[in-house]
Amino acid sequence: MIRKTVPIFLVLACTSLIHLHAQTPSLQKSPPLQTGSPEAVGLSAERLDRIDHMLQEAVEENTIPGAVALVARHGKIVFHDAYGQANASGKPLQKDAIFRIASQTKAITSTAVMMLWEEGKFQLDDPISKYIPEFKNPQVLVNFRYADTSYTARPAEREITIRHLLTHTSGLGYGVIDGDERMKMLYQKAGTTDLFTTENVTIKEIVLKLA
Repeated sequence: MIRKTVPIFLVLACTSLIHLHAQTPSLQKSPPLQTGSPEAVGLSAERLDRIDHMLQEAVEENTIPGAVALVARHGKIVFHDAYGQANASGKPLQKDAIFRIASQTKAITSTAVMMLWEEGKFQLDDPISKYIPEFKNPQVLVNFRYADTSYTARPAEREITIRHLLTHTSGLGYGVIDGDERMKMLYQKAGTTDLFTTENVTIKEIVLKLA
């Protein structure tokens, strides 16, 4: 089993109906979170204590080396604490620790993208080549030769758009963890780097190779 120090995000959110084709600026600007009491925002202090006991127990039983938990509602932080260790040397985990959050970045990035959309910075069906020209004229894999990883391709019927990226329908694979081994081999052949790495590479360099 791989043990990881994990951040725990507990989010309480309300939703509203938005016209599918609306593009209007946000009506509310959220102020920075303040500290408050659970009762003041309609939460149970006794129930929040269960989170505290659960995480303490998980660390004591060596289920996880550490965790940071934060609960906020109505702009008030009502629970925020750190547990366990930040590294193998036993450094105490801090509440402002920086974590690798892997696929959780999708939600954060998508929120930021939609904030820019609300401000009219782009249209969802803009081709990504408008911003990264190297993605112009994409091609679709037709035949693949395992012996030498050579392949044939045909022009795609349409360009990849921002909407495609947001809905995971761009056709770009997952590289080393892709379920299609041909994609793994093609990514390796192109020299792309994905997942965690200690190589001295930038996101820009890898995206251009991907294109």
